[in-house]
This record gives sequence, structure tokens and C-alpha cells, in this order.
Amino acid sequence: GTHVPIMVEECLHYMGLGNDSDMDETDKQKKKQPPLLVVDCTLGYGGHSSYILKHLVNRMDDGSRLIAFDQDSVEIKKTEERLRSALNKNQKANETIRDDTDLFTAVNQNFQTLGTYFSSINQTGEVTSLLADLGLSSMQIDDNDRGFTYKRSGPLDMRMNPDDNTETAYDLLRRLRVTKLKSMLKENSDEEFAAEIAAGVIGKGVKIPETTTELADRVRDIVRPLIGGENENGKMSKFEMKKTKKQLDSTIARVMQAIRIEVNGEFRVLEKLLDDVPKVLSPGGKAVFLTFHSGEDRRVKKSFKGGFKSGIYSAWSRDVVRPSREER
Repeated sequence: GTHVPIMVEECLHYMGLGNDSDMDETDKQKKKQPPLLVVDCTLGYGGHSSYILKHLVNRMDDGSRLIAFDQDSVEIKKTEERLRSALNKNQKANETIRDDTDLFTAVNQNFQTLGTYFSSINQTGEVTSLLADLGLSSMQIDDNDRGFTYKRSGPLDMRMNPDDNTETAYDLLRRLRVTKLKSMLKENSDEEFAAEIAAGVIGKGVKIPETTTELADRVRDIVRPLIGGENENGKMSKFEMKKTKKQLDSTIARVMQAIRIEVNGEFRVLEKLLDDVPKVLSPGGKAVFLTFHSGEDRRVKKSFKGGFKSGIYSAWSRDVVRPSREER
């Protein structure tokens, strides 16, 4: 599939990376701008980073750079190669040749190491703009062997970094007790049928699903009777059938999300990142977070609101910026 980054214009705007046409007259006269140190915490397919690099190439300075993190050892190599190729073409077109290794650094680490990384290169407190897109990469979803989608059969893996010798989603389900899976489904995805799903997936005498489609079929079988929708004759209208399918698909997606979050410790590493952000940002630095579910959203809002109240941040966005209608 083709990855289309979401809310590019909004992200660049709130990161302080507007178009060069936004430069004031003083900057235009000086032509020389202070260098930027930009961080993309989740490189993924490189959608947002590609736009950031275009902006940095167009700037009239010699020191701006992008440092992008990604823990996926499989995909980061492909993305880095693709971005470097596009970067060199873009520089030639703009007649602004810089060493691409100086302009762009890809770091094969989870963003929870952000603070440690910048301390190691003696640039703590120097990041001018930071982006954290917390969504899944299309490359991970498209690869059946990674186990991130229920629409095609694949092993229940779900590890963001398959090179990590950590437990897979299947290993997790084998280890958990029903009560723990129930609480995990509630905490990680606000699942209303958490108790029934937990009992039906790993309960006593139940064969634990081994593939993504097996898990999806199991959840459908568990939840369908709970949703209802049949008339007195036990039949469904076309409208009810469509509505039920949508509800079932949403439930399966929430179950997959909850398991993936647990496998990768996503809330734990997000909270570590949120702790590190004010340490790595420069005075006046800006941070933008793209969140995709309530668990992420709650933690991000709480961190920035608390940081503002305690004087760590000078401002924060009280209002959520949502995608345009075309992107929804």
C-alpha cells in the first residue's frame, strides 16, 4: 500500500516549520536563518520526515538537521535509503548541496531513549521542533508476517521491533489470566465486552488463537450474540447487518489494539517520552503529538497540561486540532 501522512500542513505549522514564504522581511533581507534541530520520534514510512527535509533544504542556513527515531529494524533501513535518495535529488534541484548524513540522521531506537540519545551527543535542550506520530506505519500493517492486521491471516506477533527477543502477542495470551486480559482490554482500548472476550479467548478449556484471523473470528463469535439486532423472527435487515459488521470490526480492532499496546509497552514508553520532551526542547521549542485513541490522548493532554501549570511549558493547545474532512 501507499502511505499518506496525515495532517502534514498542521504538523509543520505547529512545529514552527511553515513555508519559506512565511519568513518576515527581516529574515528575507538577512537570508541567513538560525539552524533548526528537528526530531521525528516515529520515522515509519518517512511521510512527515520527507516534508520536514524539504523545508530544511529550502532554508538559508548550513546547520539545520533532522534526527528521526524508529525501533523497527526491518523498515528503518528501507525508509532511510528512500529518504536519502529523495533528499539528494531535492538538493540538486535547489542547488544547495550538503552532506545528507549531516542533514539527516536515522536512529534505530525506540523514542523512549530520546533523553539519553541527546545527552550522549551533548545536545540536550537544543531541539527546536519535535513530532511524535503515534499511529501504526502502513508498512507494518501491509506485512502479514508482522501480525498487525486482522484482515489477512498472519501470526499473532505484533512486535514493533521483530529483532527484539521479547514475547509475541500469542506468547502474551498464553501467559495471561482471564482477569488480567479483561483489565487490559478495558485499560488499553475501553472495550465494553472485555469480560466476555477475555473468557472466550483464553478461558478454561479454550484453544488460544494462533493467527490474526483466528483471533478475529473468535471475537466475532463471542460478541455477535451480545450485540443482537435480529427481529422477532431471528433475522436481520440489510441495515442491521451492515451496522453489526461495523460494530464487530470496531471491536476486533480494539482487541488487536489492546494486545499490541501491551506487547510493546506503548503506554510506558509514551510516558517516558513525555517526561523527556521538556529536557530536550530548546527555549521556545515546539512539540506536536498525533494521537489515535483515548489512552494516548489522555496521557499526552495530562502531561502538557501539568507541564504548563508547573511552569515547564509556556503554552499548550487546549483545543484538539482534528484532521480535515477530506482526511477523516
